[in-house]
Amino acid sequence: MDPKHLAQFATIVELGSVTKAARRLNVTQPTLSRIVKVIEDRVGGPVLRRGRYGVEPTAIGSRLALEGQEIRNRTNRAKRAVKEWKEGLRGELRIGVGPMLASTFFGDFLIGLHRKDLGYATKIHSEPANRLIDSLIKDDLDLALLPSQINMHSDKLMQETFFTDRLAVYCSVNDPLTKRSLVTPEDLRDKTWISTAASSGLMGTTEDVLDQLGLSDVLPAFEMTGEVTSAGRFLAATQSLCIFPVKLCGYLGDIYGIVPLNMSVKLPTRDVAIWTQPDKRGTFEVDEFINLLKEFAKDAGLT
Repeated sequence: MDPKHLAQFATIVELGSVTKAARRLNVTQPTLSRIVKVIEDRVGGPVLRRGRYGVEPTAIGSRLALEGQEIRNRTNRAKRAVKEWKEGLRGELRIGVGPMLASTFFGDFLIGLHRKDLGYATKIHSEPANRLIDSLIKDDLDLALLPSQINMHSDKLMQETFFTDRLAVYCSVNDPLTKRSLVTPEDLRDKTWISTAASSGLMGTTEDVLDQLGLSDVLPAFEMTGEVTSAGRFLAATQSLCIFPVKLCGYLGDIYGIVPLNMSVKLPTRDVAIWTQPDKRGTFEVDEFINLLKEFAKDAGLT
């Protein structure tokens, strides 16, 4: 089966229309229709069917579309590799960053990085922790900045502490709780809670902390995965609570007007680590990038 045909078929499935795919691919609609017919002849059955909002893949069509997407992605990566080589770049470094890190210090780090002539392309991926760990396992990333307290695949990856941190209960600066010298868990029972990093593979999520505080019967009103700025805005405008890492939230506190409560009990740590596959350490790009991260963390007062 022609790989090009599969890549084109994937575009049809994504757009749900042969006509739209033809415009996207800059080919005629009859040409794409013939390609679909060629694929169906090889399969021995239909790969598309009419749906309510356009064409939809059959079971085998969905599988072929996934293969076509991968072919297209690899082709695009090959094109980028050639372009980078022509521009004098000797390779690429693929970095994963969790949403909280991406929303806080990492932008400042990238600004400083932009001023350096690294000699290789830097690709940044920001996703929840569980997805970044999977990408590391599949070798789709070279390193990732994630909390060290992740309960998945720790035996297959190595991690080095980037900086230490701890969790705290945050609220608006206008919340009456901020006036108290010491806040007990019972003071928090009737408050509205929001949860971040839900289902991300982290230990020490909002639910874990609520259990530790003896508030296991309290349920968060909202759960947010892969996004933290909305949580900051929500806290600033409402009498609600959220669990955040202290050092990282220092970047958000002044922007959104949120502060940590002085709790009567100690909350869990939330250290940030540099995660890699063991064989990635010792490579020039990875080691250089890690050294730059450490320099930034020291200058920024994270360590």
